[in-house]
Amino acid sequence: MATWFGDASWFSHLGLSQAEFMANPYPVYQEWRETHPIWRVADGHYLILDYAAVREVFQDGRFIKGATNGTMPAPAEYRHLPLIEPSMLMSDPPAHTRLRGLVNQVFQPRHLTRLAPYIEATAEALWQKIRAEGGGDFVADFAFPLPALVIAELLGVPKSDQPKFRSWSQRIAKILDPSQSPTARQDGVAARWELLDYFHRLIETKRTQKGNDLLSELIQAEEAGDRLSPGELLSTALLLLVAGHETTTNLLSMGTLALITEEAEEPTDWARAVEELLRFTSPVQIDARMARESLTLGGVEIPEGSRVTLVIGSANHDPAVFSRPDGLWWDRPTNPHMAFGRGIHFCLGAGLARLEAGIGFPLVWGSEKPRLAGLPVWNSNIVLRGLSTLPIRL
Repeated sequence: MATWFGDASWFSHLGLSQAEFMANPYPVYQEWRETHPIWRVADGHYLILDYAAVREVFQDGRFIKGATNGTMPAPAEYRHLPLIEPSMLMSDPPAHTRLRGLVNQVFQPRHLTRLAPYIEATAEALWQKIRAEGGGDFVADFAFPLPALVIAELLGVPKSDQPKFRSWSQRIAKILDPSQSPTARQDGVAARWELLDYFHRLIETKRTQKGNDLLSELIQAEEAGDRLSPGELLSTALLLLVAGHETTTNLLSMGTLALITEEAEEPTDWARAVEELLRFTSPVQIDARMARESLTLGGVEIPEGSRVTLVIGSANHDPAVFSRPDGLWWDRPTNPHMAFGRGIHFCLGAGLARLEAGIGFPLVWGSEKPRLAGLPVWNSNIVLRGLSTLPIRL
């Protein structure tokens, strides 16, 4: 990441506080995109801001994750765990191809079909509680618990253990954000080991007590005699929890704030509206790759081994592709947003996120229309941008 992404003081160089930038980064992205669509920053890495270049990096096999393919060493208190292998999110072919193939066997539409009634019932119960109380904190009362409960149900986590996942997920998400303090990121690492230890015990239970859940099927998944190793099972479970939870929370909360505050007609086609909210909010703002070889991108020479940061939030607001990019347009003729990425790392949970949003948004917007009951508070995560609190009243 760029030096100014790794040091929170960079916000001051923009003439903004961190809170101001988090509330609306798009004017900054626009200025950068117009002056440096591909920007070589001080530490020698490249910031990719325009849509065409971001899409090219996603789809060009010469840009790789470039993560260390070794195992993750465990602290002394977790030496009983198997060696933790890199997840498919951090892997490159051929390892990525193998892992994705095994997980794809399990992560099938049948699971979404089975989950739909559970999502509907859970969302309805959460929203009825908010209605009964005349409002509340939309993040704490709806946007966070809905995907947390859904992903826990999908993985087969006992209901008695599901409340623990809120703290784990929020703490682990900070590892991904280089603007976080070293203390916060160290706490995220500690939370990751706590969760891996939990999943290790749960997996051992499910080996002998198989359930009708994703984790049980991952244990059994096999292709040409190949199976996920114990360490790969753990990294996959961790990935599914964090990727399937934090991002959907941010979509629901930021999307609801946009519905309240943006001057747009009420949607009539919620499937299209979800796509527009994905583009507009871009819950994953930033991704990263490394150039496997020297190449030219958008007329700029990128040396072998260079790190590139893809600013998805900027690409999804690029006027070269999206007319009226900084407003909501429900009838947008085409919407080729990259909220789920592109290429081989396209988000495995895209269907689940769309299902939850397609159930959640119409429910919230189909009864009493929520209004702001106070100032929203943004989180400080520039990678997984979202709201910490969203006070509403009905």
